[in-house]
Amino acid sequence: MSEDTLKDISMTLKQILKWTRFAGMRQLRDVLNQTLKTETELMVFELSDGTRGTREVAAASRTSHTTVGLYWKKWSKVGIVEPSSTYQGRFQRICSLEEVGLAAPTPQQVAETTSSGDAVEVKQNE
Repeated sequence: MSEDTLKDISMTLKQILKWTRFAGMRQLRDVLNQTLKTETELMVFELSDGTRGTREVAAASRTSHTTVGLYWKKWSKVGIVEPSSTYQGRFQRICSLEEVGLAAPTPQQVAETTSSGDAVEVKQNE
């Protein structure tokens, strides 16, 4: 194949990727809204970057490491986390909440939710 043909193929693939990503963004936001129902779940999801273990995520989100592990197992079946490419046994989110227009809770919001026992609805960025 000529260099021009390869450049054309590359440009076409970039366009397909751009529009596919755009089309899937709304669906992904809907799945996250349906799956992550509390501030704690949102925080655990956001902290799941593949470098932190269950105990680190649990401490930062004020929940137990067992709960984090259960979330990861459930979320991997849904497809919103995947095994860490760096650390065996850890999981990483497929995107940040901000990337799909959702607000990530602060540790203070999680602490307030945990102490009151109330589940807080997922909020979208305006």
